[in-house]
Amino acid sequence: MAWKKEKFKTLIEHKSGYTWSKEQETKFPEPKTVRVLTVTNVQKELDLSSELYLKDVSEVDKVKKAVSKDWSIAVSSNGNRSRIGNAVYIKEDSEYLFASFLTAFKPKEESDILPDYFFRWLTSHNIQERITAVSEGTTGLGNLDIRFLRNTEIEYPENPAEQTAIATLLSKVDEAIAATQKSIKAAEKLKKALMQNLLTGKLKPDGSWRSQDELMSTKYGYAFKEWKYCKINDLIKEGYITKVQDGNHGESHPVSAEFVDEGIPFVMASDISKGFVDTVNCKKITKNRADKLRIGFAYKGDILLSHKASVGYTCIVEEADPYIMLTPQVTLYRVDTTKLIPEYLLYFFQQYTFQIILEGNAKQSTRNYIGITNQKKLCIYLPDSVDEQTQLVKPIMKVDKEIISKQTKIQTLQRLKKSLMQNLLTGKVRLPQEFIKQFEEAVEEVNNKKNTEVL
Repeated sequence: MAWKKEKFKTLIEHKSGYTWSKEQETKFPEPKTVRVLTVTNVQKELDLSSELYLKDVSEVDKVKKAVSKDWSIAVSSNGNRSRIGNAVYIKEDSEYLFASFLTAFKPKEESDILPDYFFRWLTSHNIQERITAVSEGTTGLGNLDIRFLRNTEIEYPENPAEQTAIATLLSKVDEAIAATQKSIKAAEKLKKALMQNLLTGKLKPDGSWRSQDELMSTKYGYAFKEWKYCKINDLIKEGYITKVQDGNHGESHPVSAEFVDEGIPFVMASDISKGFVDTVNCKKITKNRADKLRIGFAYKGDILLSHKASVGYTCIVEEADPYIMLTPQVTLYRVDTTKLIPEYLLYFFQQYTFQIILEGNAKQSTRNYIGITNQKKLCIYLPDSVDEQTQLVKPIMKVDKEIISKQTKIQTLQRLKKSLMQNLLTGKVRLPQEFIKQFEEAVEEVNNKKNTEVL
């Protein structure tokens, strides 16, 4: 069957959300209150972790502004324009209301486009980009341009079964992404527990626990008595750490006009936020410019720690050809690997208790910042044996690799989803008829149910 092209306004109805006064708000459910969904709840999927309830809502508004089945609820006003148009699909009726900064959309009763297919069209990459580009700005807010949307043409397959097949296929990819994200959270929880117990000596590499008598009290809680417990500065003096340095300050600092498409990575705090050096998306400077700088040269094996604005990001430099250049936001730590392995220092920096103390020290400044002098005053503990350090980090590294593998899987699935949306929602690629036929019976059942309800 052919594809159709119709104006949005011909196919889709829309309604605005509920407006209320501050006096109606309460964070907890009370008798006769109604929960309201706000922009915060509209993420990549419906996020119900943030709660807000309203008092004194009329019965009429409870019906008119309800979060109902088959509606797509989109962000229609926000300070971040890229959020305009972000939407969630409502699969079941609820007693929730939706807020005035949101707009709800649904196919008209007489239209032949299905609600779940329309949602996929609305959230496709191309449509979201166009919505962002034309969003209107007032008083610092971006607003959904309803007039633009109403005059936009929607392409869709005439066969409802094909619409269902496309929506179902995309839902399966979403489910795979969600399942992988859930497994990442579980792995991250395990990693956190391993770091907190292995890197304090409470848990031995063989999996057995040390007794309370074998532990001492430290700034980070209890740790094994026989381990070295000192300040970072002591490790520098004793040669465990051979270099601590950040990037060039003041006039020596490269400026934006000097950035190039290809060259030496110029690494900021945000470039190590994912646990690795993002050499693809970071700024770059020419090697000639980098060679003239005085400090900030990081090499393979160096441990990086962000110490300004975004404090606490850390990673190991895995590749450097021949080096990467640091901004003043990032400190490098270079170690003598016969005394201290990079992975041990990396995971110690990632420990929850270390991060809390690091953040606490950074907030003593007017802006989040902890300079090298104060970093050196931070405490650390470790076994003297490199072999023991290696055994301690092995289980953590194993979980880390699993997390990275799962993150890579999510990226692959997201690329697949984007490709499917670009091709299936435009008719560039058609699904096999054998696959579509599986959904014809389901569509017929839905239509029969609708007809029965009408009668």
